[in-house]
Amino acid sequence: MFSADDLKLFLEVARRGRLTEAAKHLQINHTTVSRHITRLERAVENRLFDRTSEGWTLTDAGAQLLVHAEMVEAAVLAAQEDCLSRGPSLTGHVRVIAPDGFGAYLLLPGLGDIQRQHPGLIVEVVTANRHASLTPREFDLAVTIERPQARAVTVQRLANYSLGFYASHDYLASHPPVETLEDLYNHVLIWYVDTALDFSTFNLLYELLPNAQAQIQTNNIAGFIQAAEADLGIALLPSFIADGNPRLQRLTKITAKIERSYWISVPRDLVRLARVRVMSEHVEKLVANASGLHLAR
Repeated sequence: MFSADDLKLFLEVARRGRLTEAAKHLQINHTTVSRHITRLERAVENRLFDRTSEGWTLTDAGAQLLVHAEMVEAAVLAAQEDCLSRGPSLTGHVRVIAPDGFGAYLLLPGLGDIQRQHPGLIVEVVTANRHASLTPREFDLAVTIERPQARAVTVQRLANYSLGFYASHDYLASHPPVETLEDLYNHVLIWYVDTALDFSTFNLLYELLPNAQAQIQTNNIAGFIQAAEADLGIALLPSFIADGNPRLQRLTKITAKIERSYWISVPRDLVRLARVRVMSEHVEKLVANASGLHLAR
């Protein structure tokens, strides 16, 4: 037989890849960790790790046990939070990964309510536009532009939104008029550097304008907006962000329908945690109340 403590130590070694690192994180002696792993291996009658000079890696039996160990961990955490969150306020950390536009222009400005309701909750917002390589251990909740491919996460479409071309009033007044998409070839375009986005989203501009050359390139929406406000060119921007900017004007004669979606995902072993549920519900509330975003569920 083995215990929840055995599984806890097993999980730490699996995640850190080294016995000594796991022991250091848990603040116990490495021989104690080794003893628990040995007991587990005897109980399951299989080696759980391949020990090498480069670290400890899971065997097939270890990978199979990992699934059950994570379920036990999730149940313990959920029980703990249910008991501790009977009062009006939550505590702990919740880490949210979000695209830079969504994070900077919707999520961060909208944290006031959750901060007032749960002053002991620490919210970490990390903005990132490339999500293909995300693993469930990097976040408690993720909002992504692309549908995530990570395993062991729940994934749902969060919201639909549109994009349009925007420029400053002075830029448009001092440059040739834009009546069609093809007219954009005669203007300075503002877009992402090719390492800032996953390919399908980066390629959005070039699907509309196959021969375009963006003369101004940056890696975030804030840079787009500042460049457009400085009369430098025309930017393709999410409408829920740009429509509220009085310094920018949408090129309304370009009627091409440009639509994208945001996706929301949570690691399956964290779905039941109160702080994650509350943050997920808060994100959906922000989307539902935002002009230009359309809640997908």
